[in-house]
Amino acid sequence: MAFVTKEEMHTIIRENHLDSIVDSDDATVTSTIGVAVAEIKTRLTPGKTKEWMDGRPHYDVEAIFSATGDDRNAFMVEAVKVITLWWLIVRANNGVYYEEVRQRYDRVMDLIKDLATGAANDGTLPVLPPPDPEDDPDAKPFRMGGNPKFHHSY
Repeated sequence: MAFVTKEEMHTIIRENHLDSIVDSDDATVTSTIGVAVAEIKTRLTPGKTKEWMDGRPHYDVEAIFSATGDDRNAFMVEAVKVITLWWLIVRANNGVYYEEVRQRYDRVMDLIKDLATGAANDGTLPVLPPPDPEDDPDAKPFRMGGNPKFHHSY
């Protein structure tokens, strides 16, 4: 089952506009919802680089998007709707104001980026436990030293 259903899209777009965009094809809406969920997952999934180990929260994206009904995070439900509408708007612009949809999309993506970088925090989203430093034998508790000496060349 999709994280958001076509019927729940009524809070962001009128049903007749949605039906005209997708030609009354529910599979198109379901597929686009999947794309929106995948886009958010890629933004919130920690990378493999060490810069992700700077103390920012690592969200449990599988737990976020496997939740159902009232257990779903309200912001994530609305974010999926906005991103779904963004991807659907590419198909047709029938009675939907492109600029308004673009602005909503930009605001939601900025907030998701802030969540991913730790600039914003949502205490209702599940967070993965921080990695155990004992699991990495090469990890050091801190780093010492200075910058390399700079030699002027004339």
